[in-house]
Formats: sequence, C-alpha cells, structure tokens
Amino acid sequence: MQAGVRGREGLGLSKLLVDSMCGRLTRWLRMIGVDADYLRDADDAQLIAKARSEGRVLVTRDVGLHGRALKEGVQAILLRSPNLTEQLAQVVSWLGCEPVVIPDYSRCPDCNSPLRKASKEEVEGLVPEGSFKAHSEFWRCTGCGKVYWRGKHFNDIERVLSEVRELAARSEGLKH
Repeated sequence: MQAGVRGREGLGLSKLLVDSMCGRLTRWLRMIGVDADYLRDADDAQLIAKARSEGRVLVTRDVGLHGRALKEGVQAILLRSPNLTEQLAQVVSWLGCEPVVIPDYSRCPDCNSPLRKASKEEVEGLVPEGSFKAHSEFWRCTGCGKVYWRGKHFNDIERVLSEVRELAARSEGLKH
C-alpha cells in the first residue's frame, strides 16, 4: 500500500466523487488525503456527468447508479456495507493506500482543499486558548481557512483508522 499522500494524484491515486448516501465517508477520505468530492442533492445523471468530466471514480451504495455509471464508461465503486469503517476499508483497499492521517498531506474534511502548515502566530486568536497553549503544530485549510491541530479527538481517529487497516488487510488476504 502507498503511505503518505502528498501528490497522490501523481502516484496514480484516483480522485473520488462520493454520492449523498455516503457523506460521512467523504470526511474520512479527506482526512487521509484523498481528493474526495461530494454532491448533496444531485441526481444520478449529474453525478455521472461530474465524475466523467473531472476524471473521478464514483463511490456509491446505490446498485442502480453503480450499474449506470459503469454502463456509461465511468469507473465506480459499489460499497458493500452500510458501516462507515467497512466502507473506508473497502475504498482504501481499492485505492491501494494506507489509511493514516498525516496533516501535511490531508485535505480539509469540510471543503476538500489541501491543508498547509501554519505558524502559531498565524492561528493565534483563531483557536481556543487552551488548544493554542497546549499545541505547537497547526494546519490551515487553503480553501476555507479552518484551523486544525492534533487535539484529544485524534486518538479516536487513530483508533478507527487502526480498525480500518485491520479490515483492509483482512480483505486483501481474502483476494489471494
């Protein structure tokens, strides 16, 4: 599996378009550095057209949409499970990437823009005072400007991604 995500497109990692049934999955994919777009309230034709025009792989739980996309020459992943962790494991297995959060390589969970390292001075007044004092590393979204840091929630994120790695490894083993 590929580790690290900066320039994933240059490594041949696909860009994704996730349908509205899988919004939470989109946020997790972005955290691990995958360019994952999301359209709320789009019909099947709009999703297929956007995936085709932007060279994105369509990710869906909708069997009909999946079949239609393939029929129209658009690559698509049909998610087999309603479970978020299992969905993420299936997608990272398909992509062949390691599900890890490396903030320098992550994308904004809200808007999908890349994050960049930000100085403490730059984020002063933009984050809670306790977090500002407790942390020395911050990242800022290049699109919406939101600031991120490795807060208490990061352990929960790592726990979920550890489970995803285990599921992905198990599914890889079943393929051989």
